[in-house]
Amino acid sequence: MIADAASRSVKQQTLSKRHKIPSMLSEQLDQADKAHEQYVEERKLLIDAARESARTFDKAVLTFGAAVFGGSIAFIKDVAPKPELFTLKWLAISWGLFSVGLLSIILSFLFGHKACMFEIDIGADALKNPEVSRPINRWSTATDWANALCVAFLFVGLLSWSVFAFENLAESGGKMSNNPPSPSQPEVVKKSYTPPRTPPPPPPSQSVPAQPSQTPPPQK
Repeated sequence: MIADAASRSVKQQTLSKRHKIPSMLSEQLDQADKAHEQYVEERKLLIDAARESARTFDKAVLTFGAAVFGGSIAFIKDVAPKPELFTLKWLAISWGLFSVGLLSIILSFLFGHKACMFEIDIGADALKNPEVSRPINRWSTATDWANALCVAFLFVGLLSWSVFAFENLAESGGKMSNNPPSPSQPEVVKKSYTPPRTPPPPPPSQSVPAQPSQTPPPQK
């Protein structure tokens, strides 16, 4: 009797363990599925955030480069129409750096597109052959370099243009201090010559009709 009871208890324990193992596996699978879904959602959010930050960076750099370029032209037109000769080299350096910086950001658009197309092709090859070795995406590296060089060129160009602007402002201020303005004199208004007006012709004389004489006729 004791042996039968012991064997029954052992069988019950083994059966309970067998029932617990599938339930534990299902719970682990559910947790893994939830974690995978959460990972996918977070990855989508991070990809959208990275895309938006890249778009904002490109717009900001283009706007900054174009604004600085236009501002330098307006400065020459309105503030320093006759810049000093020794400052023209700084102007040439700044304009050259601005041009290269804008070219770099435009090339980064092209390189970024090529990098995306490269990743699409690599993903298609990985689906066909999972054992294929993943090559290095050189277009992505070129995009990073173009973005970094763009910021560097625009910053150094801004420094060069600042030297040009400060030198011309200092020179114009020195000339104004050496040549004080003359005291104000009353402004003489020169009138233009006006030819004399010819008098109008006299009005035509109106003939007055002759009136009969008022003297009475002589009496006979």
